[in-house]
Amino acid sequence: MIRFMRRRRGLSPVIATIILSGVVIAVGGSIWSFSRGASTVMANQYVNSTLSVLNEVTERFTVEYAYNNSNGEILYVCVYNYGDVDVVVDVYANATHFVNSSYTSYVMKANYFNSVNDKVILRIELDFSSDPLEAGDMVSIKVHSRRQNNAFYKHYV
Repeated sequence: MIRFMRRRRGLSPVIATIILSGVVIAVGGSIWSFSRGASTVMANQYVNSTLSVLNEVTERFTVEYAYNNSNGEILYVCVYNYGDVDVVVDVYANATHFVNSSYTSYVMKANYFNSVNDKVILRIELDFSSDPLEAGDMVSIKVHSRRQNNAFYKHYV
């Protein structure tokens, strides 16, 4: 009877050790799995943000020239992309008129988004039909990209 009790006492620490080892392995595996997933997400975000900054740095565009039609109702702005990435631009034009010593300003935004492909000149039309451009007017043009880069140009009518 005493032998039987000794055998039973020795079994309890072995079962406890196996259970604790299983719990430690399960917890360690779940922590390892979580940390691996989190590090993968962080690495992907780092790569994406680095590529975004790289595109921002390599984005190159300029206003080649601007001209207006004979009656001054339409201003044509020619944007040249000489960089390695596609550019989406918004075009703003601010025309000044000096009439009776008063200053008026018009902000014209292209009503569509223009994708300027690599190594292509894009002609953008801005409508001044409500108050046509006049001889002697100066038009300040700002071309703004979605990556926060700008190009400026002055056009004299």
